[in-house]
Amino acid sequence: MTSIFSILFVLILTTTGCSHNGLQPSFNPDNFQKTELLYNQFIEGESPNIAQLNLFFNKMPKGGDLHHHYSGSIYAETYLDWTEAANYLINKNTFKIVKDSDTKDKACCISVRELRSDTELYRKLLTLWSDKDYQNHYHQQPPPDVNFFNSFGYFGPISQNYGDGLKLLRQQAIKENVSYIETMLSSVGYSIQDTAFDENVRKTSNPVIMASNFDELSSILEADPELNKKIDEFVHKIEMAHQGMDDDLFMMRYQTYASRNGTPSVVFSALYSAFKAVGKNKLLVGINFVGPENGIVAIGDYNLHMRMIAYLRQKFPGVNLALHAGELTLGMVPPKELTFHIAKAIDIAGAQRIGHGVDLPYEEDPTALLRRMKEKSVVEINFTSNEFILGVKEREHPYMIYRAYDVPMVISTDDSGVSRNNLSAEYVLLARRYKPSYQTIKNYVFNSIRYAFLSEELKPVLSSTLKARFEQFEAEMAAYSDLVLK
Repeated sequence: MTSIFSILFVLILTTTGCSHNGLQPSFNPDNFQKTELLYNQFIEGESPNIAQLNLFFNKMPKGGDLHHHYSGSIYAETYLDWTEAANYLINKNTFKIVKDSDTKDKACCISVRELRSDTELYRKLLTLWSDKDYQNHYHQQPPPDVNFFNSFGYFGPISQNYGDGLKLLRQQAIKENVSYIETMLSSVGYSIQDTAFDENVRKTSNPVIMASNFDELSSILEADPELNKKIDEFVHKIEMAHQGMDDDLFMMRYQTYASRNGTPSVVFSALYSAFKAVGKNKLLVGINFVGPENGIVAIGDYNLHMRMIAYLRQKFPGVNLALHAGELTLGMVPPKELTFHIAKAIDIAGAQRIGHGVDLPYEEDPTALLRRMKEKSVVEINFTSNEFILGVKEREHPYMIYRAYDVPMVISTDDSGVSRNNLSAEYVLLARRYKPSYQTIKNYVFNSIRYAFLSEELKPVLSSTLKARFEQFEAEMAAYSDLVLK
């Protein structure tokens, strides 16, 4: 990292501060104007020029991808390569990965090479390991949200190849002009079951009694030598996988998480280990929750989970928090469940960033919530996954509401391997559907660095490199506009 600081020292000195919405003035107004006019031509009319927008956004610097799941961001074809290299088999009936030594019925299993030679089986696997062909090719289909979340169970046994996986994501990011990824890598791998705790916290809504229960379980966890052992192993795994990741072109940082679909003691202990792990290494920059927000346990224990996080944020101050919240829509859950998820994630848990935030129009007093969000949080917008999982797209998406209230936003991918998209494609969707100005798009890009869970020492470095990259991009687009607009 020394070279970054030395090379960009002058740029940092000349970098202007960000306004609330991330505005960054262009150094060359003529190039900015030509780029803006070019972009405006591409989005005009009822049928924007998608091919030109693909070119434009693939070339455009995109800063960071802040809502990013590691295992869901690797394509199924790569997981098959890893499966073949490990000499694992595929069950041709269930399409699960099977270790040769684990199966008694070898007749049901085939090698990856055999699978790829059978077009029908191969295409069937891709529809299960990802969202491929779901909407344009009929097959026996589970509900889209189930299909999406089920996919992780197929490639799970091979996905923890973190060294190769992170290097692959880095290479893809650099080719796509993405300079920072903040990925949800994995859980710490620690949890315990305590039935007495489970019974006690579910029968009280008194915050004092609940905090006392949290105190008791915290003491049990701290006395368990397995807790620190698991955390040390987890941190070491990240340190090893991260080697060679950061340079002048790219940086990566990591969130850890807990699943929201366990018993209270399992969820609390997993969260506890996550919060404690973040303080062990600067590469770990935040906490999240994963799992379907409409799951039976996730719905039933939502308030309890927010209280757990609020307690742990006091116990481990300074830990950054991003939460999936409001990844729901009418019909997926009873109407009452749409009225509070975003609000409680912010007001109780203290989430600095909200992932998805789609149920906003149904939240209780949404305009007051929007005013609080403008001051307290950032929304991570994930167009492709919202369309697939929730069926929410175009004017059904609350993007325009957030924009009208000037709530800070970032554009992100969620699970680009499962969704078979990338960050450039998300910006194309943004431009095609909602036609924000070019300056607004730049604001979102700079927001992705401003609101990253990076150290305050590194943010100016990435902002300065991003500004320099935009100078180059706008010079190229200005030259391109002379051809397109003549």
